[in-house]
Amino acid sequence: MKKVMLGVSLYPEQETLEEIDAYLKKASTYGFKKVFTSMFSVPGTKEEIIAYFKDFTKIVHKYGMIVSGDCNSELFHRLEATETDLSVFKDIGVDILRMDFSFNDERDATLINNKEGIKIEMSTSFIDVIETAIKNGAKPENISTCHNFYPERYTAPSLEAINDINNYWKAKNIPVAIFISSLVKGSHGPWPVSDGLPTIEEHRDMPIEIQLKHCLALDNVDEIIIGNAYASDEEFKAIDQVMKQVYVDIPKNESLGFLADFVPHGLTKRIPFKIHLDKGITALEKEILFNYPSHSDLGDCMNYMLRSRWTRMIYKGKEIPCRPCDKAYYTRGDVVIVNDNLVHYRGEIQIVLKEMKVDGQRNLLGHIDENEIFILEHIKAKDVFTFVE
Repeated sequence: MKKVMLGVSLYPEQETLEEIDAYLKKASTYGFKKVFTSMFSVPGTKEEIIAYFKDFTKIVHKYGMIVSGDCNSELFHRLEATETDLSVFKDIGVDILRMDFSFNDERDATLINNKEGIKIEMSTSFIDVIETAIKNGAKPENISTCHNFYPERYTAPSLEAINDINNYWKAKNIPVAIFISSLVKGSHGPWPVSDGLPTIEEHRDMPIEIQLKHCLALDNVDEIIIGNAYASDEEFKAIDQVMKQVYVDIPKNESLGFLADFVPHGLTKRIPFKIHLDKGITALEKEILFNYPSHSDLGDCMNYMLRSRWTRMIYKGKEIPCRPCDKAYYTRGDVVIVNDNLVHYRGEIQIVLKEMKVDGQRNLLGHIDENEIFILEHIKAKDVFTFVE
């Protein structure tokens, strides 16, 4: 399994090299591997720009990270680059060239197949450009895509549109990068606007770790980049914690016999849902909820609930007495466990998707955090999930 790549963004005209060094040192310790930077916003002569970005890329590479340089047509010509000669970017140390423009002819294919070995990144919206380039001989493995970020509130495209285009590129095995946003007051991007830099409008005011969980649940994103600078220590720690909860190596449960092959094991990606526990939850119920590492639904009945069925086999024979519930109906986001009143299914963990009558066959374990319930929309058959307090 390939883990999603994490990245940060930097805007050199607003930051000193000393600040950049300190920030990247911190980011690298939390597993960040990519740096997105705007190259065309730095003033100066050709020689000054080259000298500056050489120093910049040395810092990035010092921390084992790669550089994606955002380039527009003006900078491209100012640096005297051509589709057949990207040596100036190679000399600078750029690993990926994010093209803010296209030639709209056979030159795009030539650019993508450049002899310098620089990967070409284009906007996810450049569907016709990329498809035409591939028809003209461009190698798909040299191409990646990246969404835009949206500094102005309410200008980002719909989640549905973003999801559709992600799935389009995923089907073609072309990587997709997306931006999430720091909530640090005064954090900046390339322009004098400080209202977040997300790709998805609904992310603009969300805690960064929930943005991350959402992107991971979409399951069609290869790189997740913090669009604005600087993210806080607390945000880096929150991201690190989520990543450790998401990617885990699960041992094979041999106690299940031949069924063990069908249960998620090995390096596994999980979506961690924050849960607020019911005050009456028992020690055994907590053990089943938290200790079982790979809750998932087989996908045949994802209507009223998500069913984690393997727990009823692993904890078969364990008594789960019925506990009273002061609700008449379970509601979306409630997490329940089947109790002794339905012995055949006892121990099965379920996440409620639609309102269900409380009938005494299930005990309430808790409720998914209200800020994360929307992520349930993206849980598909056999997706693995877990619970955290």
